[in-house]
Amino acid sequence: MTKFLIRILVLSISLLYPILNAQIKKIGVPFITNYNPKTYKAASENWDVLQDSKGMMFFANHFGIMQFDGVRWNIVTQPQNKSMVRSLAIDKNDKIYVGAQGEFGYVVQLANGQYKYSSLLKLLSASDQNFGDVLYTVVLHDEVVFFSNEKIFIYKNNKIKVIKSDSNFDEVFHVTSDIYVLDNVKGLLKLKNDVLIPVENGQKFAGMKIRKAFKTKEGLLILTQKNGLFTFKNNQLQPFVTKVDNLLKQSQITTGILLSDGYIGIGTRQSGLIVIDSTGNLIQHINKQMGLQNDYVTNLKMDVAGNLWVTLKEGISLIQISSPLSKILDASNAETKIYCSQIYQNKLYIATDNGVFWLDWEAYKNGQHENVHFQHISGMSENVWNVGIFGNSLLAFEKNGIYEIKGNSAQLLAKTDGAWQGILIPNHPDLLLVGGYNGLYLLKKINNSWVYQHKIKGFQESSRIIVTDKANNIWIAHGYKGIYKINFNATFDAVSKIEFFNQADGFPSSLFLNTFKINNKILFGTTKGVYKQDPHSKKMIQDRIFKKYLGTENHIRLLKPDNKNNIWYISGENTGKIVETENHNFAVEELPFRKLRYLYIPGFENIQTTANGDVFFGTQDGLIHYNTTKTKKYQTKYKAVISEVKCIFPKDSLLFSSRYDVLPYNTSSANNALSPVLSYSNNALHFSFASLCYDEADATKYEYWLEGFEPKWSDWNLQTEKEYTNLPENEYIFHVRAKNIYDVESEEAVFKFEILPPWYRTIWAYILYLILFGVLLYTIIKYQKNLAERDREQLILSQEKELLRNRAELNEQKLALEQENMAIMRENLETTINLKNAKVASNTVNLIHLNEILLSIKELIGQIDKKNDFNTNFDLLKKINRIIDHELQGDQHWNEFEEIFNQLHDNFMQRLKTSFPELTPRDMRLCAYLRMNFNTKEIAPLLGISVRGVEDTRYRIRKKLQLSSEANITEFILNF
Repeated sequence: MTKFLIRILVLSISLLYPILNAQIKKIGVPFITNYNPKTYKAASENWDVLQDSKGMMFFANHFGIMQFDGVRWNIVTQPQNKSMVRSLAIDKNDKIYVGAQGEFGYVVQLANGQYKYSSLLKLLSASDQNFGDVLYTVVLHDEVVFFSNEKIFIYKNNKIKVIKSDSNFDEVFHVTSDIYVLDNVKGLLKLKNDVLIPVENGQKFAGMKIRKAFKTKEGLLILTQKNGLFTFKNNQLQPFVTKVDNLLKQSQITTGILLSDGYIGIGTRQSGLIVIDSTGNLIQHINKQMGLQNDYVTNLKMDVAGNLWVTLKEGISLIQISSPLSKILDASNAETKIYCSQIYQNKLYIATDNGVFWLDWEAYKNGQHENVHFQHISGMSENVWNVGIFGNSLLAFEKNGIYEIKGNSAQLLAKTDGAWQGILIPNHPDLLLVGGYNGLYLLKKINNSWVYQHKIKGFQESSRIIVTDKANNIWIAHGYKGIYKINFNATFDAVSKIEFFNQADGFPSSLFLNTFKINNKILFGTTKGVYKQDPHSKKMIQDRIFKKYLGTENHIRLLKPDNKNNIWYISGENTGKIVETENHNFAVEELPFRKLRYLYIPGFENIQTTANGDVFFGTQDGLIHYNTTKTKKYQTKYKAVISEVKCIFPKDSLLFSSRYDVLPYNTSSANNALSPVLSYSNNALHFSFASLCYDEADATKYEYWLEGFEPKWSDWNLQTEKEYTNLPENEYIFHVRAKNIYDVESEEAVFKFEILPPWYRTIWAYILYLILFGVLLYTIIKYQKNLAERDREQLILSQEKELLRNRAELNEQKLALEQENMAIMRENLETTINLKNAKVASNTVNLIHLNEILLSIKELIGQIDKKNDFNTNFDLLKKINRIIDHELQGDQHWNEFEEIFNQLHDNFMQRLKTSFPELTPRDMRLCAYLRMNFNTKEIAPLLGISVRGVEDTRYRIRKKLQLSSEANITEFILNF
């Protein structure tokens, strides 16, 4: 019982809150988001709308019940007979009751996200099942009323009571806790205890075509289709006269809704939405020209955030009536890019790419939108950068020069090479300094008119932003160079002094610098916060107060004070104002202006404030108005939702989805859908998610986290889908939460699921693996044991074979060694024998030759005759001596020796002669004898010289061989 009361209280507060905070602005047109049939991909006609306790939106569409989660549109179910859905209602348990063509029933959401439709026609008799459209469905306490023109069906305790009409019903009205029914003949009836009771004087309502009724302080307020509005109080029916009676009667009222402070929203067939106050004054008229998608309004409903949903004959529109921001539009709605705005003599002027336009501001803010239009100021048709009030004059600064606006035309004051803006010179209210594309210009007020004087000499830079300080210095910001501080001479015709400041003087960058005057102080906007000039060092330093409230990381694009000491700013993409509190601290207000992100014209951001509290923002999407007295609750709670979960393989295998007829329904799958158990082949999942916050839904950011796979939440981003592939077996929880443009975080949505391991990692697989491992281990041990036995036997056999082989190799090596030794001995013997044979042969040759010589000498001696005289004998002796000398000096026998010697000593003589060609034959002989290891005494007789002569010859040979004194010539010859 306690839970039931708490739920009723929460539901009542949620329904009451938007009504109390949904007062629509009178100035401007609220922001409108249109959804056309191409967007939601269903029929163009929509007849009803509701919101469940989570915040999900549902629409009665020609194709069925359509759901919108802020990102995606889906037809979630259809009536049993597939007919058009005409009406919707919802109870405290989120059961949706549906009225269709010849059909009604209810819809519940299953655990797998699907919506199941159940028809209630089975509770009717066959005769009662014949009826047309169920135009209205109302949930009242513990019963549901389905209304058609032919019959009223009251569903309670699983039974249906049928109320019939003899002449058909026309309409049903749910007013607070009462239900009124309009009968075409009987008039107004009241449903009480399941019986229709006539209202006193109710027959007056017969044939009035009532389309809506509200309970107000003035009694029952009745909206008729063609006859306007009436009040019914004390059984008296009286017309409720409004300022728009003719418009209401001509437009044909279709529906209505009660807003806060007695405001009434009226939907029409031909003129869109009309909003009036409790006294009948027009507050808003939003039609197709003002941004509504279609003029045929079928229904109006508020959501929990204070937005007004408008279902149309073609499409759906969301009107953000709770926002303090609105667009200044008229029927023409031609100019959108606004560089400057100004209110002058109760007229609102805007500077655009096509000149200056104006409208009657007093008439416009009083609600006279139908007859108030922007009018073009003739004389200017190109870019107008600024419009300013100087004295009693309104001046415009245009691409071609300086103009004065008078009435509906502009008069050229000075043709210059472009004019950005103007500023009065301090202490000289009659002098106007104008910043141009290529320098500065001076105008002077003469006879109450501004007259061009001259261009100021000495300064040729673009001067789009100019401010003055209390010391009469002129500060000029050049967006791509830096800041100039200049002074003029006494006649204001030339610059007397210029100081220049850029990054070298303390600025974080020389680019995108700006200058502002706040509370008589010169401040500078940079890409890293607000700076000021240090009076002592003259360097640029960060301003302490603005550093605290605006930080040091944002590009300060604009600072502007208003008449209430508030400071308006544009910092990065955020717009806000700094308000001084009672304890002289400051508070920053940004949330109401989050809609302005990315709307400004880069470099031409402008904010205009008025003494009446009006604030204008010039954007590339038109002029936007802010009402400082209207408040909106920005901390409204909302939910994130998981729209769809599907397995990627097999393709698009859905696990959770609200899309119509995509999941087969069965009890087990419905109950387990929020924590499905998936096979390993389904380990790739795709998640779609959204947030049930419909204010600037495209700017909502999301973060997500797959618990069990990821260590932490993702970064905030704009994507509304996330995909995971190759997930290992585990239990997972997918978390997602949203953050809207007001930085309010949603309640998170979760989806639990489990991925089973593949069959080869299941418990049965592991048991099988264990058994197989045991068998394998036994087999391996058995095999290893047999293998070890075979290896042991093989090893023994191998060792025996190795031993025999080693013995054989040893014997072979021994035999080979013996053979080698014998070969060496044989070779040595052969060498010795050859040498001895050579010596014997040489000696034999020498001996034979010697014998021949001796025989010759003997013959000569024999010829010596004692009888011969001395001279003859002397001649014979001389002849003998010559023979001996000839033999000692001859080479015949030496050549024979040399041939034999070279054969024995590897051509020693030839090699020696080739290497040392300066050696004589005697030198060669001596070298040969040295090669034969003869000593000096043995060599002397062979050469026929003395021992001393041999030593001398050895010395000469040493020099020819280029041997040092320490080298042994015998060793050299032996090793050569």
